[in-house]
Amino acid sequence: MTDFFADILLPLPLKGTFSYRVPNELIALVQDGVRVEVPFGKNKIYAGLVKKVNSGKKVENSRDIISVLDEAPIVNSQQFLFWQWMSEYYICSEGDVMAAALPPNAKRIEPLTVKKKKKVEALEKDLLGVNLTREQQKAYEKICEFFKEKNVCLLHGVTSSGKTEIYTKLIEDTLAQGKEVLYLLPEIALTTQMIMRLKKYFGEQVGVYHSRNTYNEKTEIWNNVGEKYKIILGARSAVFLPFKNVGLVVIDEEHETSFKQQDPAPRYNARDCAIYFASLYNAKTILGSATPSIETYNNALNGKYGLVELHTRYGNFKLPQIWISNMREEVRNKTTHGCFSSFLINRIGHALEQGRQIILFQNRRGFSTRLECNECGCSPVCRDCDVTLTYHKKNNVLMCHYCGYMTPVSSYCPSCGKPSLRMKGFGTERVEEDLSIIFPNAKVARMDLDSTRAKNAFQRLIESFQNHEIDILVGTQMVTKGLDFDNVDVVGILSADDLIAFPDFRSHERSFHLMTQVSGRAGRKGGKSDVVIQTYKPEYEVIRQVMNNDYTSMYTTQIQERIGFRYPPFYRLINVTIKHTDEDTVNKAAHFLALWLREAFGNRLLGPEYPFVSKVKTYHLMRMMLKFGRNERIAECKLILRELFEKFYRESPYKMVRINIDVDPY
Repeated sequence: MTDFFADILLPLPLKGTFSYRVPNELIALVQDGVRVEVPFGKNKIYAGLVKKVNSGKKVENSRDIISVLDEAPIVNSQQFLFWQWMSEYYICSEGDVMAAALPPNAKRIEPLTVKKKKKVEALEKDLLGVNLTREQQKAYEKICEFFKEKNVCLLHGVTSSGKTEIYTKLIEDTLAQGKEVLYLLPEIALTTQMIMRLKKYFGEQVGVYHSRNTYNEKTEIWNNVGEKYKIILGARSAVFLPFKNVGLVVIDEEHETSFKQQDPAPRYNARDCAIYFASLYNAKTILGSATPSIETYNNALNGKYGLVELHTRYGNFKLPQIWISNMREEVRNKTTHGCFSSFLINRIGHALEQGRQIILFQNRRGFSTRLECNECGCSPVCRDCDVTLTYHKKNNVLMCHYCGYMTPVSSYCPSCGKPSLRMKGFGTERVEEDLSIIFPNAKVARMDLDSTRAKNAFQRLIESFQNHEIDILVGTQMVTKGLDFDNVDVVGILSADDLIAFPDFRSHERSFHLMTQVSGRAGRKGGKSDVVIQTYKPEYEVIRQVMNNDYTSMYTTQIQERIGFRYPPFYRLINVTIKHTDEDTVNKAAHFLALWLREAFGNRLLGPEYPFVSKVKTYHLMRMMLKFGRNERIAECKLILRELFEKFYRESPYKMVRINIDVDPY
């Protein structure tokens, strides 16, 4: 009798698949895409995926599959193609991709089932049609024209221009063709409002998938994509779901850095992956933003993508008036109130008197950004990371925002021992406290990582603000991204300088994105509205561009810099980071690897050097950057890189270090 063998993919950072023999009693059950229970190593058992079944292919010393966990495939052929592309593009193993893609339940040695919910919401009977304004209708028709020739189109519309209604119309068309829709958002916080909008039109055909889902909720979505759920709304991980016939991919706020996975591998950008994913189904992709990324806008201007623009707000409502509050003058004149200029305080007070709401953006959580000794200038730092600890007043602790380390607060300097530690800088917790003192009758709430850890905390905060139960909402980047409130008259940006001065080639672009996006939360339903930007350096060019809502100027100045300094979109970047708990080992290993990389790639290699934060979670870091021109054969370069890393772990004396590879690290 012919022996059958199966190529099994395991959720491990190992190259390729592993061959196992299929016992006779399991031959009828084993098929591509099902999970099987297999032994690995001396005494470990994993749930692996059957990638391919082979008959007559004799494999020496192969072990037997123990059992089959699924009656039908949970992964389809397009997903395997997608995973293979991700593995090649991001220089990682397919096992890394598998581990990121599957819901947690699917990685266990048990059947992929889900408990039935006790309460099942009824499907809305009378779903609404989509009505577009004249300008929206023109934009929709232009997108449809572009889709006849191109697979990707950028919808560039000012904040509150009605992009969501256009997406909804495109979704309606896609469902009418019997196809599925993937709708990606950068933040979980945004799904709360968007799910309400989409369900108003499409009822219970809409499913939500993100990291705050429970294991059973994720499994229930996974099992019902394309059947119960024709539309999936989700954060970046939703791109891994087992769609059967995708017709449209919507990527809202496409510029957002939250689409980029940092750790662990695969370090993918969900926007770029979704565009490739859509191509596997011959589906169309619509990218939407008021402030497109420079790479996307450049692709649109060069004709790779279609480009459709909306220049006015829905209902012809005016954009908010943007004011600059010069903090140098305020401090000199002693007119500040805690974290606020007198100008911003006056605007907040007037809005509260009118029964209107306020959003304040401060891109740091905690109470103060650091404690600093007045005698020696030192600040308490994390024991495991090379970063200053942030003071959190609510719990009276110093916390590391990289690893979560906490320690009680002391008034004594850890360096010189003198009782002279003083607070410097401020975070969202301090802003919230200062507001409660200045406006004791106002209802203030905070939206940051600390205040939204509990499940449904986003939803409760957003609903409370929507229902006018909160007067002032203080938040980090969460408040900048696509939220739609009809009663906001004042937006305050409290520390614009921290955004602009960050040491990164995209700091100018990202500052423009953040300030423009948070400004767009004001005046969305008409009436006079104000945005106040607090800065010590009002002469910054990007601040002037935000004031004038001048995306074109921002793009033009930045594109010239990118050409001159060899940055995207004209060059591709790959970061290589060496990690180990011993600093000397990291230093030696990095320079050893750099010799090999420089021999292969010459002056394309920059570094090695210590990054801005050179120690994280007890690991010391050194980093190198590779720059490749757009006309170079990047796939061949990545293949050489992969082979060099494999050789390093085989032959170098530094096999104990970790190497992290980050393709497109921005």
